[in-house]
Amino acid sequence: MGILQVNRRRFDVDVVVFDKDGLLFDSQHFWKCLAEARLSWLSRHVGKTGIRDWCEQFGIREEAGKITGADPNGIFALASPQEEIIVTASVLRRHKGGDWGECRREAMSIFEKSDRDFDLINALLPKRGFPDVFNRLRTAGIVYGIATSDDLSRTLTSIGRFARTDDLKFIVTPVDVRRGKPNPDMLELIAEQTDASLNRIAMIGDSFVDVQMAKEAGCIGIGIPDDPVMLEKMRPFADEIVNSLEEISVVNG
Repeated sequence: MGILQVNRRRFDVDVVVFDKDGLLFDSQHFWKCLAEARLSWLSRHVGKTGIRDWCEQFGIREEAGKITGADPNGIFALASPQEEIIVTASVLRRHKGGDWGECRREAMSIFEKSDRDFDLINALLPKRGFPDVFNRLRTAGIVYGIATSDDLSRTLTSIGRFARTDDLKFIVTPVDVRRGKPNPDMLELIAEQTDASLNRIAMIGDSFVDVQMAKEAGCIGIGIPDDPVMLEKMRPFADEIVNSLEEISVVNG
């Protein structure tokens, strides 16, 4: 058993679950680099109008013609890769026409090729408090792992750059569950995998969907938002809200 101290509250926990992008890594820098890789390939299939449409659909931010990041409440920030492929296929069909199945295959190909080109290592900027928070949990004997909308391969590479992936007791991605965030499926699966009670699992995330998922599952939800809009969206769902991972203390039970 372990105890998390957040603000002035203490939570008895057996398992701590982390989101990845935006919580452990700077999301705006990551989204900028990933969007550039996606658009490099998409631009070979649609013209400028299609590119603008895709950016608007995904919430990609631009300044003076250069990508700067993404809307944290938008598709690029919150959707799974599978959902992003479907939206991209719809953009392709709208601007190129043709068969839906072919547009979907084309979108999948764009994502596969852009993923191969994507320089993941240079897109990673650790957030304040990571990986130190992992070290604190490991020392206290508290089980921890990841629940992310990203895929397994990129998650392992990202975490492995800064921390020991062998210490992660679980990594849950959208392919492991029927419904993604904010549905409770990911946390329910983690409870099964770790044999932990849901009310003794803490979910830490930078988005309202993370803490909403925690609330729906009956878990502890701790939010670390990056902007005031996200902070307000978190309030109905989070048990506690802090500014960084450094503000989460770990003590032995």
